[in-house]
Amino acid sequence: MNFVEWPRDLVLIALLLLVGFGYFRGRGRSPAWTNIPLVALAVFSVGPSVCAVILYLSYEFGLIQPSASGYRFGSFIYSLPADFALLNWAFVPLYLVGRIWPRADSGRLAMWFAVVAMSVPNVVLFGLASEMLSNARDAGQGIGIVQAMLLWSPIQTIVPGLFTIIDAAGFEYSYVLNALTGFLPILGLGAWLLGRLVERQLRTA
Repeated sequence: MNFVEWPRDLVLIALLLLVGFGYFRGRGRSPAWTNIPLVALAVFSVGPSVCAVILYLSYEFGLIQPSASGYRFGSFIYSLPADFALLNWAFVPLYLVGRIWPRADSGRLAMWFAVVAMSVPNVVLFGLASEMLSNARDAGQGIGIVQAMLLWSPIQTIVPGLFTIIDAAGFEYSYVLNALTGFLPILGLGAWLLGRLVERQLRTA
């Protein structure tokens, strides 16, 4: 499930522009904690590939014994960060809210709730390092399964017709549309709302 089609690249460019807008809009007046969502996005986008490179060097220098199928420095290492970044697009609006309205009812706790909630499922991405290097015939199948799990959408489960619409949109659009309606942004939004509720209760107490 490694796509390099233009709809994905267009969304990534839009995310970069939003990050740039948030950075310049909040420069000089936003506290340091507002950068946490952006750090999390970078870690989960690039981190698995960094682990794969470290693992590759460990194989090369004989520090770790590779699997029987062998290993190679394949395209997954430099192409998957874009897929993982799109998968985690919800960190960007979270970053924007913190940068532009850092003291709007003090949303720091809500931000932490959302970051932790979206980060926990992403930990599984680091386990794909060996799969990125695998020389087996079915290499990449595990990566596709993990991405499909993280792309699962409760909205599509509740509204089955939405899956049909996304599926009919075409191969080059399906990953983008699934990411936009997927599990992670809904989880992050729910955690953010819960954090705001807890913060409000703490303030009134």
